[in-house]
Amino acid sequence: MKPTWIVVANAFQAQLYERAKPRDPLQPLESFVHPESRLKSAELNDDQPGSTMTQGGGHTAYSPAVEMKDKEQEKFARQIVDRLQQGVHGDRCGALVLFASPAMLGILRNLLDGPSAKLVQHSAAIDLTAFSGRELETRIAQQLER
Repeated sequence: MKPTWIVVANAFQAQLYERAKPRDPLQPLESFVHPESRLKSAELNDDQPGSTMTQGGGHTAYSPAVEMKDKEQEKFARQIVDRLQQGVHGDRCGALVLFASPAMLGILRNLLDGPSAKLVQHSAAIDLTAFSGRELETRIAQQLER
């Protein structure tokens, strides 16, 4: 039986765990940190907003369609998903469980390829990144019971 990989993530940090059997303790596999996610949009983008001349001779500014913060969050999610897909395609895991902040969970699920998405056993829009050890184990068990 292949182990289950469990992801606990938000826009700033993520932890990948492995569990050989359903009642086994979590074994940390990899940590991810994305400090750019904590920066303000203005700090991420060194360009000034675009502007255009109006008919009356004034100027108007416009924001990009996709905010830089959103791009950074997607870049971080892509890093996590790439690692998960390596495990799936490398036959290193038999199931995936995802616990992530609501926005991050949506991005992760959208980025997973078909074979990886089929292995998602459970997912919940909850940020558990502040917890570790027994407290994390307890909270994950509570989520899996739902």
